[in-house]
Amino acid sequence: MLPSVAVALLLSGCYSREDMNAGGEATRPETEETTAPAPNDSKPAPTTAEAPEQGSAAGPLAQASIFLEVSGSMEGFMPKASGAENTRFQQHAAQFLSDLNRSTAVQRKSYFRIKEKPYADSYQQLSQTVRSGIQQPASSTDIPSVLDTLVSRYYAPNSVSVLISDFIYSPKNAGAIPYISTDVTDALNRAGRSDLAVSVYGYTSDFRGAFYPALKTAVKKINPCCDTDIPYYFWVVGPADAVRRFDALLLERQPAQQAHFGVKYPTPASSLLNRFQNVGSWYYGEKDASKRTAGASYHTVAVSKVSAQEPVEFVVGLDLKTLPALYRDVNYLKPNLQLQAQDTDAKIVSVFAATDQTKNSSGAENLYTHFVKVRVTRLGKAARPLQLTLNDQRPGWIGQWTTKNDSNINQAGAKTFALSSLLDGVAAVTTGEQEQAPVFRIPLTLQPAD
Repeated sequence: MLPSVAVALLLSGCYSREDMNAGGEATRPETEETTAPAPNDSKPAPTTAEAPEQGSAAGPLAQASIFLEVSGSMEGFMPKASGAENTRFQQHAAQFLSDLNRSTAVQRKSYFRIKEKPYADSYQQLSQTVRSGIQQPASSTDIPSVLDTLVSRYYAPNSVSVLISDFIYSPKNAGAIPYISTDVTDALNRAGRSDLAVSVYGYTSDFRGAFYPALKTAVKKINPCCDTDIPYYFWVVGPADAVRRFDALLLERQPAQQAHFGVKYPTPASSLLNRFQNVGSWYYGEKDASKRTAGASYHTVAVSKVSAQEPVEFVVGLDLKTLPALYRDVNYLKPNLQLQAQDTDAKIVSVFAATDQTKNSSGAENLYTHFVKVRVTRLGKAARPLQLTLNDQRPGWIGQWTTKNDSNINQAGAKTFALSSLLDGVAAVTTGEQEQAPVFRIPLTLQPAD
């Protein structure tokens, strides 16, 4: 690691082995001059991204740049070929690289190894590293410096960068731990990208090799490791619209833990459904409701009669198929989908996903992936707005995957040191001082019948 970076950022990570080799002997810090270079090692990645073609939002992305961290902490995910079965990381990363390389959804693809800085590879070279193992691991990789590089040198319209790493930090001392989120914020904010977005995908894999805890304790190294799966992450960084489209095109195919920062989504299609699980006396309040056509949507509820003894219940259909899996998960929707109402006691009583029955129905419900049932027992004297809002809350897995001490990783399970702090740093950039914007809002109207 470059000393100036260490002083400025206080943190060295993803891995710091105090310049010790696998046998515990002291070594010189690795540089491109002291190792046998791979074909492209003599040529660092360009310091400025080529200007990608301007593509329309409906067309392909202009460019995707893939950065694979190859520090020593990643060796357990990519052990050198030994005849043993590949790790799940190797299978996943190799398939992702192949899918991207063949995809027509991205015009240009660039591949890099991250050591102390990015070094350009070809698809074949990077894929071979994933499959055969890291031949010359870097002694450490500074994640804040890498993030700074991605947003300052490889950030361009209609383009994304994807960083593949275990994202383990190694503070120089315990006093540096409170600054993890600040250093991530500073790194991402330095280039002043107003439309910056970051999507985080979390996976776990079997791990075969030495594990170096981030927190400096009596445990310097766990070898062999590990009895538990170890997390790794894909971070997609770029302009908000490009990140959203790359996610949908290339990262929604495999199950993963997800978190999205600064990504904006179109309002999903929705409608009241007057012939689906409804209770009480109500009808569409739109003036043209009598001329309903296939696929028409309605958002006004006209209530003829309602009381505590005779409640009204109506269902709103939502088509969430264009949203990430996180926001389609009923377990996420139930606590985070809120109904704002005035002069009424309208409240959500259930949220549920489409079933084979609704998908195969001849009714309008077959157009929607999710449903929200609302109950009303009290109504105002005039039309009042309702609003369905899906709040963008920090998903619970982040806390579950975070640990303050990874020196007992075999007992603690799949966790990452200071993950919550790291993502706090991301959130500070993408939301600033503003309140986190909701994923979507669906306006409705509730009114007495004419």
